[in-house]
Amino acid sequence: MKDTPSDTPKPSTPGQEEKKDDSDGKKDDDMPGGGKSYELQVAWWGGEQRNQKMLDMIDKYMDKYPNAKIISQYAPFTDYFTKLSTQAASQTLPDVYMLQLMYLGEYAAKGLAKPLQEFVDAGLIDISKFTPGALSSSSYEDKLVGITMGDTASVLCFNKTLIEKANYSLPTDQMTYGEFGEFLKGLAKELPEGHYAAGDLARHEFAIENFTRQHGKDGVVTKDGKELGYTKEILADYLKFHLDMYESGVYGPIEVIMEERGKQWADSLAGQGKIGCWFTNVNQGKIFQASIDDEVGMVRFPVADNATNKYVEAIVCSTWAISSTSKLPNEAAHFINEIVNNWELQEIYDMDIGVPGSTDIQNKLIEQLDPENNKIDRLKKREIELMQDILTSVEPFHGRPPGFSAVIDDLYAKADEVIYGRMTIEEAVDAHFSAAEMILKQ
Repeated sequence: MKDTPSDTPKPSTPGQEEKKDDSDGKKDDDMPGGGKSYELQVAWWGGEQRNQKMLDMIDKYMDKYPNAKIISQYAPFTDYFTKLSTQAASQTLPDVYMLQLMYLGEYAAKGLAKPLQEFVDAGLIDISKFTPGALSSSSYEDKLVGITMGDTASVLCFNKTLIEKANYSLPTDQMTYGEFGEFLKGLAKELPEGHYAAGDLARHEFAIENFTRQHGKDGVVTKDGKELGYTKEILADYLKFHLDMYESGVYGPIEVIMEERGKQWADSLAGQGKIGCWFTNVNQGKIFQASIDDEVGMVRFPVADNATNKYVEAIVCSTWAISSTSKLPNEAAHFINEIVNNWELQEIYDMDIGVPGSTDIQNKLIEQLDPENNKIDRLKKREIELMQDILTSVEPFHGRPPGFSAVIDDLYAKADEVIYGRMTIEEAVDAHFSAAEMILKQ
């Protein structure tokens, strides 16, 4: 993880007694830390573009509050959480650090993330413009432990240009899986050779999550995290759909499916305009659109035919937490509040990691878009609209226990065994349940 002292801030005199106006007219008692100099460690994950946006935001924050010096730590996703785990074990977590939904429960359960309601009550963090959905995604056991920098959720993404060239109808919000399957089979018949109606839809992590929750279950695990949330019957129905899509030619031949794995999106068949539909998270749509000439569209996720609840998408937050061992919790809260609520900072970030929690920020982002003339802006607007719809309609998602990624990996492996014909669906389901039981006991 890269540790970067951001540009050296303007010095201030530690411990000064007299209250003096700074260059912006702010008094020391209006400044974080009471105007005294301090250093705050802040960590996040990201690539080069996101890192630069964050560094630019931090520079602007320090210009506004010159007594603050921010020490930045950042790395790619996997390296970031490896380093964060080491810091957690040694109780040296940064004062402010970003958590993704998959890790939120683990860090909160271990007491590594400070509950934030006290800072809200003290007026240090303003959540008055955050929807209940945006707050629940950053909560653990009904306690607010993070403030979202951006929320996303799974959607059906599609190549509008490719489908329209085939003179075929476009997908719609929340098609049933039965409708969706027939849609894909019909599309497959209309596409030219070397083009496919869909990518391997079974390998989107939240596909099984949504399918399970649509059947009235908590999610892929029970709330205590000790057992699978889906039944054998639910999993069998899920695998039957994907086997049917493979056998119908929707996904293409097995060698094409396997060759696609591990490719960067721009190098994939979807990135080359040869895939009609794929599952993704809604914040990825604008990124796809920026790298392809074809027009991209997005709709809400398909719904099980016998669903008891169709409003179930898991809201995946990237959220700011305060270390429980931070010696500067108020300064940390001040930083988070500025980062998520200050339009000048949010304008720089441009919803890089998802839709921000503040509806005021969302509306300002929409105001500066030109969806009529710009395809990327059209996808950004659609992203915000979809997340506004999802955040106001779905039930809370309780996350997953540590190590659950191994269960997902096993599910993917069993789905492959079915496609290869090495296991029946019944055998794959039984084998997966046995493997998952062992994993969740660890």
